[in-house]
Amino acid sequence: MQKQKEKYIKEIIDKYADMVYRVALTRCGTIENAEDIFQEVFLKFSEKMPKFENSEHEKAWFIRVTINLTKNIKSNNWNKKVVSLDENIPFEEKEESDVFSVVCELPTNYKTVIYLSYYEGYKVREIANIMNANENTIKTWLSRAREILKEKLEGGFEDE
Repeated sequence: MQKQKEKYIKEIIDKYADMVYRVALTRCGTIENAEDIFQEVFLKFSEKMPKFENSEHEKAWFIRVTINLTKNIKSNNWNKKVVSLDENIPFEEKEESDVFSVVCELPTNYKTVIYLSYYEGYKVREIANIMNANENTIKTWLSRAREILKEKLEGGFEDE
């Protein structure tokens, strides 16, 4: 029985590892905090072993827990005194690096909705459920985030 549980946990980690890490890194901005959150998310999963209605519910659970843990890290007094360093994250194309840098400068909720919309493919209603927010709020955050990204990136790739 223990072997089956360990196998199941490993399968879940393999399935959601990249997504959990990306959400954590996008929201908290440092590799160290993202790694801590990553470990905590999967520790919570292995301790609670929640039952899911379907694969979408399962995926949403991992995103929700990751978001909640990033809120905890950001509210920690120690982290309020830490200055985030630019992480050297390798990208195949310079444009990807530029876009990521600008996304990282967005306010946390804007970063999160951009990530969930563009990287995970969620619709506004789904993002609202995951973030426990009103759909109109999510639409506003997406709109404002897109506007900021457009302003900061406008002409950025034309000079090269």
